[in-house]
Amino acid sequence: MEEKDKKFSEWHGVNRESINWGPVIDDKKCIGCGLCVTTCGRGVYKFDYKKNKTVVANLNNCLVGCQTCANLCPAKAISFAEKDKTREKAQEIVIVNQIIPKVKNELELRKSELGIKNE
Repeated sequence: MEEKDKKFSEWHGVNRESINWGPVIDDKKCIGCGLCVTTCGRGVYKFDYKKNKTVVANLNNCLVGCQTCANLCPAKAISFAEKDKTREKAQEIVIVNQIIPKVKNELELRKSELGIKNE
């Protein structure tokens, strides 16, 4: 059962549940090392001690574009998209959800929060 964490419910103002981004574990490849569980700071994974395997427990906690777990997985058991298509998929999410203007606004807010004046 997925545990919803409010702080991860949106990504740059977009409902996270509407974004198709998250890990898939190939159970046949997973060696049960647990590196993904202990490395992910967003609680995406849980460890099934009975099966000695990792499971995706909180898919929408996954940070859009992050692939740290897949990059670290020694068994190459974690994927995010069709092979060699993860970058394109992440970039498409940015374009479709019009993230760049939102990020520009966020940067302006940070600037004013720091007391930096427009030049």
